[in-house]
Amino acid sequence: MRSTEIYERASRIIPKAAQTGLRAETHYPYPFVPEKAYGCKMVDVDGREYTDYHLAFGPILLGHNHPEVNDAVKEQIDEGVLYGAGVCELEVEVAEKLVELIPSAEMVNFVNSGTEATYHAIRLSRAYTEREVVVKFEGCYHGWHDYVAFNVSPPEDMMGKIYPQSKGILKAAYETTKVLPFNDGEAFREFMAEHGDEVAGVILEPIPHSVGAIVPEKKFLKTLREETKSYGSVLIFDEIITAFRHNIHGVQEEFGVTPDITTIGKSMGNGFPVAAIVGRREIMSMIHNGVLVSGTYSGHPAALAAVKKTIEVLERDSVVEYISDLGEEYRKALNDIIEDLGIEARVVGYKSIFALQFARGEVRSYADIVGIDRERFRRFAAEMRKRGIFFTPNPLKRCHLSAKHTEKEMEEFVHSAREVLKSLA
Repeated sequence: MRSTEIYERASRIIPKAAQTGLRAETHYPYPFVPEKAYGCKMVDVDGREYTDYHLAFGPILLGHNHPEVNDAVKEQIDEGVLYGAGVCELEVEVAEKLVELIPSAEMVNFVNSGTEATYHAIRLSRAYTEREVVVKFEGCYHGWHDYVAFNVSPPEDMMGKIYPQSKGILKAAYETTKVLPFNDGEAFREFMAEHGDEVAGVILEPIPHSVGAIVPEKKFLKTLREETKSYGSVLIFDEIITAFRHNIHGVQEEFGVTPDITTIGKSMGNGFPVAAIVGRREIMSMIHNGVLVSGTYSGHPAALAAVKKTIEVLERDSVVEYISDLGEEYRKALNDIIEDLGIEARVVGYKSIFALQFARGEVRSYADIVGIDRERFRRFAAEMRKRGIFFTPNPLKRCHLSAKHTEKEMEEFVHSAREVLKSLA
C-alpha cells in the first residue's frame, strides 16, 4: 500500500512521521496518509474514503475545501500573498468585525497559531501587572510553550502536583506556573487569598475540550472574574476551540463572563493558519509599546481573506445553530446505544463536539477523566476507522461536526458505533 510506503519514508526523516505530536497517534490500525479532502470526507493515497470527525482538531467548521472560502483566498492571492509592511485594509476590516462580535474585544492583534496567541496573552498579563505567576487549570491545553505546558493530561499520581508535558521546560516555569482543579471555585478563592498579589494572569479554556469536554459551572467562571478583578490579575479565556464553533461571539457571551483577554483561532479561518489576541484597550495598547509581539506571517492576507469569508458564511447560514442541534442528536443516539447494551461508557460534549469515554459518572474536572479505559477507546477508534469513520484515536480527545455533516452521516456513525460497541461489550 502507498500509505505504508510513504509512512516508512517519513519515519526515516521526520520524527515519529508527524509534524505535531498528536498526529503521531493517528496511524493505527494502519498508517494514515491523506491525499485530499472535501465536505466532511477525507481520502487517503490508497483511495479509501472516510467521514471525517477529526476535522484537523476542529478548525474545519464549514467543511473541507469550502468553495466560497477558497475563492476568497484565491482572489487575495492574485492581489498579493504577503506584504510585510504597514497595515492593509483587510486587516482593519477583519479586526473591526472581531471587535463587533467578541464581547471582550476592544483591540485586536493577529498571529498565526493558538500557541502564539496564548504565549503573548500571558506576556501581556505579566507586563500589565508587573507580576510573574500564572494560574492554569488541570486538563486545559494552551499550546506548547513553557508557560503552560503543564498538567494537560497528568497521570493520576501526579494530579495536584506540577507535571510537565515535555522535557526541556525551564525550571523558572515550574516556579511561576500554578495549577488548580477546574470547576473548584473555593480552591481558587483560597489560592488567591494567599497568592493573589503575585498573580499576573489566570488562563483557562472556558470549556476544556482538550480532554473531551468539561462544561463549566457558571458560578466557577464568575468566581474567577470576581477574584481576578479584586486582585488586579488578568483573566484570559482561551477560546481557540470554542469561539465561532460554539458561538460566533464566543462562549463568554452565553456564560455571561467577560475576560480581559481572549485568544481565538481555529474555526474562524476554516482551516487556514490564523489566530488572534483580543482584549481590553488598556492592556492591548501595550503591544508594540513596550511588549514585543512579532511575526513575519502575522495578519497574513490569505488567511484573513479566509476569516472574512468564513464569518460571512457563519452569519448568513446559521451554521452554528445547525451543527449544535446535530451534535445533540449524536449524543442522544450514542447514549441510547450505551444504555441498550449496558456498556460502562458515557458521552460528553457541548454543541457540535462530542466524545465517547469508557467510564461512568458526571464530569466536573480532570479527576473524573483520568481513569477512563484508554485502551478500550483505542480499539473502538480502530474498528470505527475500518468502517470508514475517522477521528483521532487519542482517548482524551473529541469528535467535531461541520456544516457538511448530515443526518446520513449520523445514521452511518450510529450504526457503526452500535456494531463496534456490541463487539467490545
